[in-house]
Amino acid sequence: MQIVGEIGGISFGDGYKTIIMGVMNLSPSSFYKGSIKKTPSDIQENILEFVNEGVDIIDVGAISSAPSFIYNSVEDESESVELERLKMFFDVINEIGCNIPISVDTQSHKTANFVLKSGASMINDISGLKSDPMMADTVSGYDASVSVMACQFQPGDVFKIPDIINELEKSKELAVNAGISRKKIIIDPGLGAWVPKRNTKNDYMIIKQLEKMRVIDQPILVGISRKSFIGAVIEKTSEERLWGSLSATSIAISNGAHIVRTHDVRETKDACLVADYIKFLDEKETSYK
Repeated sequence: MQIVGEIGGISFGDGYKTIIMGVMNLSPSSFYKGSIKKTPSDIQENILEFVNEGVDIIDVGAISSAPSFIYNSVEDESESVELERLKMFFDVINEIGCNIPISVDTQSHKTANFVLKSGASMINDISGLKSDPMMADTVSGYDASVSVMACQFQPGDVFKIPDIINELEKSKELAVNAGISRKKIIIDPGLGAWVPKRNTKNDYMIIKQLEKMRVIDQPILVGISRKSFIGAVIEKTSEERLWGSLSATSIAISNGAHIVRTHDVRETKDACLVADYIKFLDEKETSYK
């Protein structure tokens, strides 16, 4: 079984290099302050930096989804604010003519409609298409790609592989029934402290058992970068979690990840190049694309 996918004309999956998704946050409430961009000049500088460092996809979020029980958020995170911030982002994209595929992290079909009309290639829905009943149809209407994160009632509330697989199968069914092409559906196990009942071991077990998710027959995305489960082991703040993140990322690639979502494109690219080289070492050279 060969797993392949497509985002914005980019093919990826089994036999392809790992795709690097650079994270840009427009909300001041985001947990990693180094990723926050508040002005058009900040956004432009970050986009150009990502491009120079070899990013494959840029994933932009305009309201924070960081768990409030860990990171206290006091900012206005309404849909209108989300749209206002994203308009600023796409104004910059249009001005500089960036041709890197854009993914937008949102659970709102109204926001999805705006960004897909503005040129985004993918919606990153951490509710797995379950928060907004119109989201799947909206994505389908633009023939866009979608990343669905494991979610039963709220994002990240499942953390055992059988439960993750079960909920992702439901999200996949929602996407397929809405007419979203199977090659444009990406699955995300939802690493991180999304709900209080999760613990550090849960996230590391997901990475260790990631290959079991291949049963869903869709490309796998992981979001490891600088998250609290990295900090729990190395006992460092988000600003100091780069090396721990790279270690876990390399293992995730070895265990089946096709896309890695990161705040640190240059460093992650090096880690991916080495992990991919080892991964494809016993295969024909022509299979590595």
